[in-house]
Amino acid sequence: MPQNKRTSTAERAAAALRHQQAIERRRQFAIVGAVIAVLVIIGGATWLAISRGDTTGETVGGSETPANTDGYAVVVGEAAAPTTLTFYEDPQCPACAQFESQVNADVSQGISDGTVKVEYRIVSFLDRASTNEFSSRAANALFVVADTAGPEVFKKFHDLLYENQPAEGGAGPDDDQLISWAVESGADEGAVRPKIEDNAFEQFVVNATDQWSKDGYNSTPTVLVNGTASDDPVNDVLAAVQ
Repeated sequence: MPQNKRTSTAERAAAALRHQQAIERRRQFAIVGAVIAVLVIIGGATWLAISRGDTTGETVGGSETPANTDGYAVVVGEAAAPTTLTFYEDPQCPACAQFESQVNADVSQGISDGTVKVEYRIVSFLDRASTNEFSSRAANALFVVADTAGPEVFKKFHDLLYENQPAEGGAGPDDDQLISWAVESGADEGAVRPKIEDNAFEQFVVNATDQWSKDGYNSTPTVLVNGTASDDPVNDVLAAVQ
């Protein structure tokens, strides 16, 4: 592809992604405003507990940790890769799906070449966008696959989820479909089914999302290149993997 054509395509993709991120930020600010009003009324409940509809009063912390995670990240690629990309993503986030559609092929090639490693930091705050809590269930399923099958299978499953992301407002894929995609990606059904059906890493997902907020971020995708947050994720990632 000629360089100028590729640059033009990337610029259009970046502009579309920034527009989608702006929409997501406005939606999140509206939610935060509603949460503040609720906090004034009831006092003491955490923002995350309210936004997830969690009335158990369980504090964040002390949950089971999936294998093959580093902090809250699933790292895909060689440890010695000179470039580190960090992606904070919600499985239900349309801007994340758009971002992945633009950069995934180049990122995957960089991983294969050993020049790039990616820290996938999966969060969940968009359960309200589906009728069956797809965001948190899919996040749990991603950590289940990382736990039972490792980072490479996690990456394949991650890509399948974004290729098949449900529209907002309806029912997302059920547990059987998530299990089917996990197996298609290379996971063992007997290993993943009970943990997906039991939502084994539910609290870990809560913790990861809480840490995302503590890290100072409030929209997805949040993208870092070698530890520096990007204002132009598509172009910055494509430049980093060249």
